[in-house]
Amino acid sequence: MDSQKKFDAVSQLELQPGDAVLLKRGMQFTGMLAPKGRGAEGAPIRIDAYGRGRLPVIHARGRHIAGLFLKNPSFWEVQGLEITNTNGTDDDQGELFGIYVLADGDEGVYEHVYINACYVHDVNGAVAGKRRGGIHVHMKKLKASRFDDLRITNNRVENIGGVGIGNDSSCARVKLRDDGEELQNLWTRVYVAGNRVDTTGRNNIIARVSIDAVYEYNVLANSSRHDTGHSIFCFNTAGIKIQYNEAYGNVGTGENRDGQGEQDRGGFDADYNCVNTYIQYNYSHDNLWFCGIMKRPNRNVFIRYNISENDQQGIYFYGFEREKSAENVHIYNNTHFVRKGLEVEVFAEGRTPLNTTFENNIFYFEDGGSWGRNAAGINTVFRNNLYYNIEPHPSETQAVFGDPEFLRPGSTGTDIDLKSMTALSGYRLSPESPCIDAATRIEANGGRDLLGNPVEGGMADIGAIENPPHKITNR
Repeated sequence: MDSQKKFDAVSQLELQPGDAVLLKRGMQFTGMLAPKGRGAEGAPIRIDAYGRGRLPVIHARGRHIAGLFLKNPSFWEVQGLEITNTNGTDDDQGELFGIYVLADGDEGVYEHVYINACYVHDVNGAVAGKRRGGIHVHMKKLKASRFDDLRITNNRVENIGGVGIGNDSSCARVKLRDDGEELQNLWTRVYVAGNRVDTTGRNNIIARVSIDAVYEYNVLANSSRHDTGHSIFCFNTAGIKIQYNEAYGNVGTGENRDGQGEQDRGGFDADYNCVNTYIQYNYSHDNLWFCGIMKRPNRNVFIRYNISENDQQGIYFYGFEREKSAENVHIYNNTHFVRKGLEVEVFAEGRTPLNTTFENNIFYFEDGGSWGRNAAGINTVFRNNLYYNIEPHPSETQAVFGDPEFLRPGSTGTDIDLKSMTALSGYRLSPESPCIDAATRIEANGGRDLLGNPVEGGMADIGAIENPPHKITNR
């Protein structure tokens, strides 16, 4: 039996715990790999590559829903595959994925699904759409099910019609009530890390339906080529941490599909139906703006220790302008740097900030900066922020003025080492900086800065990096 026939035969098998499907490096296959079965704890089913040379390649050619399709899986581990799924045109070819994991039909907890070190590229045509794309994990037609221990790590996802990495569920949601939150069927132990997602029709990553998920060390580049969308956003999540990511190149021209002009083109976004969102220790540059905050029901958003460098039109974007449901947004110890030649409003597109406190941030403009036409906001308070070439916000009660005396501002570059973040050390402060030991005290401040230095509550600095630096260790 030749290699293609063996490949086709795998999809007819019911695999058992401990079984492995091994594809030889250097080989190319056509069609869809769709094996069945469930592994067991300590005996997962594996799909992997063997031998030497290039990754084995699966070409689904736009004729199959995915190059790799796993239905109702538990205890599966996939790594070392290259997958494409396009007919080669820019046409919308339908609901296509590179790797698609689907729970549909059987209620329960789906456990231990790992996708690691795969190269997924050239999926579909020049299209948008939020529920198709590169690597996706979905639940459909289920009423009381969830995933536990989902890991999507160290993958390259490039040139994707739709969203690079995403998940969704028919039965998981967060409901915010006056007396608390109702969390329904949220996925547990979700970890998405070390991926490079570049050039997508819509968002690079959408993080949905999870509790205490961690999305870190991801490179998010050139998203939303065929519609608008923030590079990464969360939805229906509780306690998510979006941290140590680099987002860049989210720019575009013209109208979005709703005909409303440029919207949703920042690196990061705290979307609605979420509680306890942490956007921290990230690097945003050369997007239209750094971070979105949605004003539909959205409770306890913490944006801290991030650096925004040369985001082109704004810094913060408050979505759903007429809504007033976002609660307790706390933005502190971020460093914003804008080079000469950019005309940047702090609040992009003249949006109105809501129920937000800004503390210990640096707003540095090489030329003059502006706030935006609705910058006064609603229940918006600025306290103890540093301003350089921009007037203090109208609500500011303890303005700090002057040059923060960065060591090498604006010199960070692209595709930095996200484990150390040392490329951002140009935003360290000189010993003469007015930011030294000038921060107002913030309880539960996270305990460390962007570079991993401890932050002492009583003697902290303004901005994202403490000075003098302590020993920097990889996290």
